[in-house]
Amino acid sequence: ISPCSHCPSVFLQKKLTKKKKTPPCSDVVWEWEDDEGEWNKFSKEDRLLLEENYQSGVKNFVTKDFSWNKDHGTLYKIDFHNLLQINLDSDSERAIRRCGAPKSKKAKKAKKATPMVVEADIPEDGAKHSWQWMDDEGDWQYFALEDSELVEKRYRMTKGKGMFSTTDFSFNKAHNSVYVVNFKKMSQRNVETGASRTIRRVSGPHPDDDADDDDDEDVASSSTATKAEKKKKKKEKAGKIEWQWWMDDSKWGKFDKDDSKLLEEAYQSNASPFVTRDLSFNKIHQSLYIFDFLVMTQVNSDSGTSRKIRRLGGSKGTKGGHDKAEDDGYTSVLKSADWEAPIEVKASSKAPTFHPSISVKDVVKQQKLGPQSLRGAGKGKAKPDYGPIVQKDKHGRKCFDEMLANEKTFCGEWAVFYHSYSAAALMYEVQAAVAACLFRFKSDYATLPRLLWKPFNDIPDAKAMLKEFPTWPDRDHNPRFRAVGLCGTSSLLAHDSEAPPKSVFLMGYSVGPLTGILERLLAACGVPKKQVNALAKKMIKLAEKYGLDARGHGGKMCKSGRAGHLLQIFVRRELIDKYVYPAFPYGVPDNKRNPLGEYLSRGGQKSGQVRITVNPDVFLRASCVRMFVYSADPTFHANRCKFQAKLRDLLDDILDSDNSRAKAAKGIFGGKLPSWWSSEDQTDASKMSKKRYLMPDFS
Repeated sequence: ISPCSHCPSVFLQKKLTKKKKTPPCSDVVWEWEDDEGEWNKFSKEDRLLLEENYQSGVKNFVTKDFSWNKDHGTLYKIDFHNLLQINLDSDSERAIRRCGAPKSKKAKKAKKATPMVVEADIPEDGAKHSWQWMDDEGDWQYFALEDSELVEKRYRMTKGKGMFSTTDFSFNKAHNSVYVVNFKKMSQRNVETGASRTIRRVSGPHPDDDADDDDDEDVASSSTATKAEKKKKKKEKAGKIEWQWWMDDSKWGKFDKDDSKLLEEAYQSNASPFVTRDLSFNKIHQSLYIFDFLVMTQVNSDSGTSRKIRRLGGSKGTKGGHDKAEDDGYTSVLKSADWEAPIEVKASSKAPTFHPSISVKDVVKQQKLGPQSLRGAGKGKAKPDYGPIVQKDKHGRKCFDEMLANEKTFCGEWAVFYHSYSAAALMYEVQAAVAACLFRFKSDYATLPRLLWKPFNDIPDAKAMLKEFPTWPDRDHNPRFRAVGLCGTSSLLAHDSEAPPKSVFLMGYSVGPLTGILERLLAACGVPKKQVNALAKKMIKLAEKYGLDARGHGGKMCKSGRAGHLLQIFVRRELIDKYVYPAFPYGVPDNKRNPLGEYLSRGGQKSGQVRITVNPDVFLRASCVRMFVYSADPTFHANRCKFQAKLRDLLDDILDSDNSRAKAAKGIFGGKLPSWWSSEDQTDASKMSKKRYLMPDFS
């Protein structure tokens, strides 16, 4: 699993010693169409590569591993939907087809398909694309070269569909505003001011692109030389970039020089996902690796192990990867806050109440529209698109199947959101166990991202958060947001611009050590100081025993190396707009999807980020919020209920009396206890059968 040939763990993993898989159907033949219209068979080795990826369910993949390509190192993209083989250096295409599997729907489609055929070996003629914007006079102006390249890169990655958000335009460095580029509408919009401009994609090189500034009179004779020169410059540039991977000891390690060059070439060619076996540490095992440059992950498709990666160097600095994400940010709030300072917390003096108010007619309407993540997918679609990483993993597919089944069950009265995390997992688990003991929280089914009431004193809901948001120069990285809020997405399957679930599920959305933070949390929950360190060590040992990755707290890595978790959050439709708002990256409000409750109640594909105010007054109550947690590590996922029971047992030794529980509750509430709280042990009352928990309305 380690991208480092000298790492002993590579040779200790039995799963990585698997040989290449035999195609499920030995009669399958893959063919390509030549310039004369004749069909030719791929070699046996290439047929194996094509069939393996086809059977995994991916729509396309990028590779340089074809047998005829060993001396050239050209990147090829295989598009199974349109049955094309595309040379990413020259943009030339060839038709391909799959034969010999009459029972396969895709095979029948392959025989009927008549995709466009472009000669694969025609030298590049200099044709490129650049981007322009329309000024106030109606004239077209070129984007700066680096901005044009940025837009073109995302255009190719998304196949000219959808949209993306960024703060990286060259003209925006002094302002750091969020811009949304919409390829369907061909527009660029400043989220903060609402100003919008029309954009367009034009054929031909950018005026400032020196690499394409050839003399017109000699273009025809020099096109091949120009292409070779460009390729040489591209490789020289790739050699200056450094790629790194997140190691078992919670540090960044360097890829081998040749591997780093390979990754950079794929990255520059907009190849995401990039699929290859051609890695220095993989010569013996020949495992298939998938690299996703949108969320910066590396996945071994044979073993399912996943690692974070990042890119350093170049004139534009670091691209991709992240040393901290918002779940780590919550821990930094715990670390810096003075929880012992006296303050009267505005917790409800009476137990919060909620009365369902959705009409039967509206419930039936939502049930007909179906699961939120599948809306707009079209009728009769055989299988949802889980993406190449999840689709290749048996456990991942099972988790996604269950989450969509939950959506179907709850879609009538509830909307769903997804939150991805990794390093903060043990902290979330401990908070859930504490809440089970003190507040009847159903910890067998979900973790609890926020427990302490004190931060919610000033920001109890989304309205209060939006009121403060303009005063935060660092937006949702601000400590006040991180103390009360979560970043999330409104679809399991949409490819949102930040942390899409099907890309980040295996590894989660953060890296970084959290040493000492668990002790801080326990102290804040009222655990006696003399017992804090010993209790924290027991919890870390317990995590290791049941398969939870504990590296962030100085413990061991989980067996699979998968540290990712997804929290599936169902919120009653009546409460959506009170606690959730639609957002762009960095938490900037997305007014076009506002009010969010109305947007989510309509048909059509759902996508986009959200920011959630995780007020315990609501999130502890299964009548208001229902949550389910899914862990990428199969061992921990299977053992989680046992782990929670053992955590609660550890807490029982500490919270064994009315006085000790009252002290813990005071720590959580920040001082004064609300009148509705009871000092009795609530652990037994927190238990609920899965059948009842899955009932949309058990009031």
